[in-house]
Amino acid sequence: MARSILHIVLGVLLWVVFGYYWHLVMQRPVSAEMKHALAVVSIIVASITVFDFLWVFHNVRIARRSRRRDRRGGGIPPASDFLGRAFVLQDDDMIRRARYVEVHVVEMADTENQEAGYKLFRVNDVIPD
Repeated sequence: MARSILHIVLGVLLWVVFGYYWHLVMQRPVSAEMKHALAVVSIIVASITVFDFLWVFHNVRIARRSRRRDRRGGGIPPASDFLGRAFVLQDDDMIRRARYVEVHVVEMADTENQEAGYKLFRVNDVIPD
């Protein structure tokens, strides 16, 4: 309880300091450099807002044309990863339809290569917390 009160008091104190510093800034006269900085910041904020609006409009238009309704089909999985470990799959189709796939790296000692292993994919319908 005391910790919560301390956090509330500290938060209020920081907002008071923030307000005080803005009060100090507003007391200063507006110079030409400050007007220029405000104009640059305003142009940047306006351009980002317009870009975001156009991006959302573009995505809504694509959605209305009924494209991108499903997941993109996956390609053929490779036989091994970049370290040379083979993939051991349960079933290609089952892995593509799965909501959750666990990947386990199984390492084994080998006398010739010093180290060898493979990746084991397991499909699970339940997503862990």
